[in-house]
Amino acid sequence: MKKHLLISGNVQGVGFRHWLYTKAVKKSIYGWVKNKITGEVEALLIGKEEDVNNVIEQCKAGPTLSNVKKVTIKDYQAEYNSKSFDILSTS
Repeated sequence: MKKHLLISGNVQGVGFRHWLYTKAVKKSIYGWVKNKITGEVEALLIGKEEDVNNVIEQCKAGPTLSNVKKVTIKDYQAEYNSKSFDILSTS
């Protein structure tokens, strides 16, 4: 299962990317997370359906200091072959 997330709210400067990295690695999810210049956090989650859905639900709450307003979820169609979860540079 491949899902693309766009997370809005107070989600930058609160450790969201590192928090999501920890959650993803624990569930053997591949993909990436990065800050966007628009103030959102963007992520790609690839893994077993149950694990990806579990992490998506956790993203709706976010880490302690965050205030998530909205999580937009889309299916991801493109190929992605990396077998790791990475924190990418802001775009």
